[in-house]
Amino acid sequence: MSNQAEIVMIFPTTIQITDINGSAALNEKLCKGTYDLMKTQPNTKPGSWACNVYTTILSGQRLTDMEPFSGLKDVVLEEINKYALELKFDVKNHPPRINECWVNVYGQGHSQEVHCHPNHVFSGIYYPKAPEGCGEVVFHSPLSDQMLEPPVTEPTALNMPTFRVQPVPGRLVLFRSWLRHSVMPSEITDDRISIAFNVVM
Repeated sequence: MSNQAEIVMIFPTTIQITDINGSAALNEKLCKGTYDLMKTQPNTKPGSWACNVYTTILSGQRLTDMEPFSGLKDVVLEEINKYALELKFDVKNHPPRINECWVNVYGQGHSQEVHCHPNHVFSGIYYPKAPEGCGEVVFHSPLSDQMLEPPVTEPTALNMPTFRVQPVPGRLVLFRSWLRHSVMPSEITDDRISIAFNVVM
């Protein structure tokens, strides 16, 4: 007689991927706004970053209050609320709000090292421009640097040390801010534009 066994999933790591319907007009405005911003806003890439990328992360600008980036705010908050509700977070008494927002423009060969977003609840990435062949975002298991990885017969959600998401225009990726992630080098000459943000409750 075989013993009964149950796999119990504890402390799951979740992300939410949403492809926004009818995003073409919004994406066009966001791309134009990004290129207009690059003409006046110097690159504020932190000195600790080893990667090549144009970013406004240290500019101090509240992009969600600026046109055309403010058009993304309601879309993001709607999806964050869905995600938070699925996780049974108290959005009624502690509604999510975007605390920081910035743009990143990746050119050929550009990438982003492994990092997380401390002191926030949620983080996210929206892609107004993501040509085929641009760098994927890679999520890293919180245990991947601490444990030996055993050989596997098939990669599954229960054994993968990393998980890749392919950027496409209009895609929104949400995750808990502690989840480490990176960006693979872009193999194309065209730009990959992402709008990143951090959320508190």
